[in-house]
Amino acid sequence: MLETPFVAALLSFLFPGLGQAAVGNRGRAAIVALPMLAVLGVFALILIFNRSSLFGLTPDQGLLTSLLILDLMLFVYHLWAVLDAYVLARKDRPDRLHLDASPRKWATVLSVGVLVAGTVGVHAAVAEVSIGWQHSLSCNTGATPCWFDISYPQCGSPFPADAEFGIVGVNKGIVFSANPCLSTGDGPPELTWAGGVRAQLYTNTGNPGPDLSTRWPSNQTTPRQCNTSAAPGSDTADCAYDYGWNAAADSYRTAVSAYVSMGLAQAGATSTPSPNTWWLDVEIINSWQPDTTLNVAALGGEVAYLRSVSTAGIGFYSTQYQWNQITGGTSDFSAYPSWVAGANSAEQAVGICGAKGFTGGRVALVQYLAGGFDADFLCQGNSG
Repeated sequence: MLETPFVAALLSFLFPGLGQAAVGNRGRAAIVALPMLAVLGVFALILIFNRSSLFGLTPDQGLLTSLLILDLMLFVYHLWAVLDAYVLARKDRPDRLHLDASPRKWATVLSVGVLVAGTVGVHAAVAEVSIGWQHSLSCNTGATPCWFDISYPQCGSPFPADAEFGIVGVNKGIVFSANPCLSTGDGPPELTWAGGVRAQLYTNTGNPGPDLSTRWPSNQTTPRQCNTSAAPGSDTADCAYDYGWNAAADSYRTAVSAYVSMGLAQAGATSTPSPNTWWLDVEIINSWQPDTTLNVAALGGEVAYLRSVSTAGIGFYSTQYQWNQITGGTSDFSAYPSWVAGANSAEQAVGICGAKGFTGGRVALVQYLAGGFDADFLCQGNSG
């Protein structure tokens, strides 16, 4: 028969009823374990006889609300099982019922408090996922604000209303170009809509090569040697790296200038007023080299420049297909999050959040259409 109340509580934390069984109260253990055994039994039957229905479930408001209610019921049940096991084990030790100030006594109380906090934490995490999904799914109906992204195509047009947070394109579709309504200019400033200094930004990328670009580096010595006497040749990985570095630097200067024109940064500023999260837009609509290693080098230069300035985070926007076509499916940027395009609905976006990102790392955002705009589902975790 078990003599430690903490161990009894721990066992019922791991599986309701185990602590009661360890104390020796088998009948009570069976009663306590019955709800959990029933849930697991139903789940096992579905896996055996109708697995496709389980994995084919599409999260919607009704399902998520039901899961939230079920989680609340399981929390009360789980917490009761832990405390009940502890109390039973205490009653089984009458010599220890009197309160005292011994270190062992307070260590036990503290340990049980940790178990209670752990029970709360587990079910709170499940509830947070459900609430977060419901929040994003409700963007379709306008019931709650959500994330959106806009750029030059929205110049002079209405912006998404009641956006919780915004991501703004710095360029006009290609590198070395400025979005005309990023700040004061053609229509209302998109930076203002996106939250001003706390806006997230995205920039176009590309690698057209020396034959197509008038911006291609030559005789550039930093950050790498490109077509110099020491390193001749213009269609090289180092030149592609420099091109990416220069493109990111130009986009960053565009953002700084926009903040200055809006009065959010001082004249002559060389950095944005606060660190922004930057996303690198990698799409086949822009110009790329057939040699994917050169494209990876150009993206490496973009990342390196943004890392050299103050940013809140860096990530990539693309799809798996486009990423494979442009980079050969490289995992060189697996440390950076993916912002995945192409979801047809918020429900589909929820499922994409659980997959691996095209960079090889986590998925932070999933883009989908909502109300005629590009909405973005924020996956659990951070976005940058």
